[in-house]
This record gives sequence, C-alpha cells and structure tokens, in this order.
Amino acid sequence: MDKLMNRSWVMKIIALLLAFMLYLSVNLDDGASSSNKILNRSSSANTGVETLTDVPVQVSYNEKNRIVRGVPDTVIMTLEGPKNILAQTKLQKDYQAYIDLDNLSLGQHRVKVQYRNISDNLNVVVKPDIVNVTIEERDSKQFSVEASYDKNKVKNGYEAGEATVSPRAVTVTGASSQLDQVAYVKAIIDLDNASKTVTKQATVVALDKNLNKLNVTVQPETVNVTIPVRNISKKVPVDVIQEGTPGDGVNITKLEPKTDTVKIIGPSDSLEKIDKIDNIPVDVTGITKSKDIKVNVPVPDGIDSVSPKQITVHVEVDKQGDEKDAEETDASVAETKSFKNLPVSLTGQSSKYTYELLSPTSVDADVKGPKSDLDKLTKSGISLSANVENLSAGEHTVPIIINSPDSVTSTLSTKQAKVRVTAKKQSGTNDEQTDKETSGSTSDKETKPDTGTGSGTNPGTGNSGDSADKPSEETDTPEDNTDTPTDSTDTPTDSTETGDDSSNNQSDENSTPVDGQTDNTSGN
Repeated sequence: MDKLMNRSWVMKIIALLLAFMLYLSVNLDDGASSSNKILNRSSSANTGVETLTDVPVQVSYNEKNRIVRGVPDTVIMTLEGPKNILAQTKLQKDYQAYIDLDNLSLGQHRVKVQYRNISDNLNVVVKPDIVNVTIEERDSKQFSVEASYDKNKVKNGYEAGEATVSPRAVTVTGASSQLDQVAYVKAIIDLDNASKTVTKQATVVALDKNLNKLNVTVQPETVNVTIPVRNISKKVPVDVIQEGTPGDGVNITKLEPKTDTVKIIGPSDSLEKIDKIDNIPVDVTGITKSKDIKVNVPVPDGIDSVSPKQITVHVEVDKQGDEKDAEETDASVAETKSFKNLPVSLTGQSSKYTYELLSPTSVDADVKGPKSDLDKLTKSGISLSANVENLSAGEHTVPIIINSPDSVTSTLSTKQAKVRVTAKKQSGTNDEQTDKETSGSTSDKETKPDTGTGSGTNPGTGNSGDSADKPSEETDTPEDNTDTPTDSTDTPTDSTETGDDSSNNQSDENSTPVDGQTDNTSGN
C-alpha cells in the first residue's frame, strides 16, 4: 500500500478526484440556494407569494412611423416578500409590465420585459421575461371591398343578386410586409333565410391568400352592404302518359290533368332551360271505370322544388262487350224524384204596368232522370217562371216554364198560371182619364165626332169610315202617350161609361190625327 501511495500518478488521480468533488459541492450549494430562495423566504411567517396573471404589456415606440410585431398582450408576474407589502401592491393595482423599444432600430430584437410600480422589498419573476420583437416601417394602402355572403342562405324559392358596397374602398394600415400579404378585403354578411333585399352594416377584414386574418387596421372599420333578393319561380305546363294496363275489356280514352300548370322553383339558369314537365306517369293498372287519380309531379334536374307536389288526373275509360252494354243499360234506367211547393216567379215585366200572380203561387213537380243526377239535384236547382212580356191590362193565362238540368225531364202539377195586369196611373190625370185608358182605342174613335171636326162616316172619306168601324193598330200611335193598351178584346165595354168631356179632352191631347182624318177636316 505504501508503495502504491508513493507513486506519482496515483497521487495525481486522487488530487483530481478531490478537485472534482469540491467543484460539485460548490455549484450544488449555489443552485440550491438560488432555486430555493423564494421558497425559503415564503416559509417565513412574515413573507408570502402572490401570482398576478394577465398583466397587460405596454410598449413604448414611435407609433406614428413604426409597427411592432411579436409583443405578447399579457404576461404573468410572481411576487414574493412581506405579506403587508404584497397586500398593498395587489390592492393598489398600479404595477405595470412594459417593453421599451424607443432606441431600437428597424429589424428583429430580443428584449427584456420589465416592470415598475412594485416595491424593492419584493422579488419579481416575469414569464416570459424575454420576447422576440420585429420593428417595421408603418405603411398604408387602399383596397377595394368585396361583399362576402353565402347565396344558399336565402329562403327556398329566392335568389341573391350581386351586392353593392358603400364606400367601395378602404384604407389598410400595417407593416409593409403585412400589406404585401393582403389578398382579400371582405365585408362579411349573413343572409339568414332572407326573402327580400338585405341592407346591413358589415365589419371589414383583411385576409391573406389562405383566408387568414391579418393584424392590420382598416378605416373605415364598417361599410354598408345591399344585396338584392328576388323570387325565382316559373309556371310551366304539365303532360301525362299512361303507365300500366287497365282491366280486361277496358280501353283508356282520355288522360286529362285537372291542373294545367305547376310552379317550379330553382336557379335562374335552370328555369330558363325548362318549358314543360312532360311524361308524368299515370298508373292505370287494373282500372275498370272512369276515375280521378292523384300522381306525384317529378322535380326536374337543377330545380329545387315543384308546387303543387301532386296533381289530379281524370282517367276516362271505354268498356267493350258485355261490360259496356251492362253499363249503358244501368245508365238508361231512370228514376223519379218529387219536389213540393216550388215557387212561381214572373219575368218580362214592364214599368207601365203592375202585375199580380193570381194562381197558383206554387207548383209541385216530378223530375225524372238518372239516379246519379237526381241524387245531386236539390230544390234550389229547379226554378219556375211565367213570362208576362207583351201582356196588356187585364187578366191572362200564361204557361209555366220550368228551368232544370238538361239530363232530367219534369212534369208539373199545374202547367198554367193566371196573372192580372193593371196599367199604372199617370201624373196629372183624373180617375175618368184612367178609366178611359183601360177602355182601349175603340172608345176614343167612337166619341171623336163630338169634337165637331167632321163625321167619321163621311162618304167622301173612306179612311175615316175604316177608323170608325175598325179600332185597330192605326190608333195605337196617338194613344201611346197615355199608355192606352191596344188589345180591345181584353178590355170590357167600359168605353160606354166614358163621358163626352173626357173623350174630348183625350182627343185634344192626342192631337196628331191619321191622314184620313186630316183630309176629312179639310173637306168640311
């Protein structure tokens, strides 16, 4: 062992080991002291630790001409020291974290995050404490604004048109490198199931080519956007075709849609291509009689929807052989239906007369026809009338006319009605004149010789004689002013009761004589 220790190389190794152990001992003590410094102090009864999160970072630089990137918005500060000072610092809240860039040049820099308004009696740890920042020249450019919206967000059946933006251009300010990245400047609008023109204010954003938002400022920040929204629909005719095979002995003679057109909704370019929806299949498989069938309307390619979604198609059939004969036999069998107390009305009245329906005021009717038609027929579907047009004053018998569907025949319990016609009194006439008007034109001619204008039987005037003997239509013209009816056969012999004075007065009123009377007077 002594020999070993006396060797020089052994001693050198031992010395090296001792030196290494001494180095480790010193460094471990320093590290432990540094890392446990806050913990050792916090363990003291008079000290404590407070952690402040989201502390804003203030930056000092030339904002007018420069742009700074890379500065965090907030940092975390841990404070350690006397509890009373910690409480006071936290309560006052005047502490700050800041970065001073005033004396730095353009380019990239590593800078320390500093703090102020914190007591020197406190230990402060800031995270992050070092940040990388970039300082660039401030620049501004003008860009056109484009409205951004989803055209599919409008209500179904409507279409969004081209948007208008006001103002059309905005100013974007930022670092030169960022302005070079601006690919789009957009005003974003949500149409939100719109069915009419949309006008909104929209916030403007600057985006790069990957549609990432850039950290720049935009002036103005908002613009007005107007987007027209219009209805896009069109009416087109429909056509159907037969599908399937009808029953035995049955032929389809007609397929007729009860709806001629349908409305289609879709993009304008698709609407322009469609003028008709044809070949709509109608399944007639096994059909044995005429009927209505509902079918679905197909939606053409490129179209969003069709309204109505279903239409009704009338299918007309023609049966052959025994089935057709049996059906015709059934149709020929008629039934009878009775209607009681149908009212009779008068038609063709004149304003010169008053009319009274004497009898009957109501009539019964038996209506005969196909059962299917009779089942549908009600009392309101039948009307009875008596035509009194061209009737003169007096009582008359006129036929009763029935108005009913063509598919049925009717038999009335009474076929004629009795009507009384009375001439209306004219203003400015007395009772005698009224009686005279109802007596007819014959009485007027018989009393006319009393006026002294000549004899109606003068042999030199044939026309006068005819007038006296035949009170006919020739006397109707002067009598029209007094509403005297011309039908002398319907008027009783009341003319004999008319006095001479009333006759003379009436003759004076009707002062326009016939040609024969004028010649006779001149002769006398």
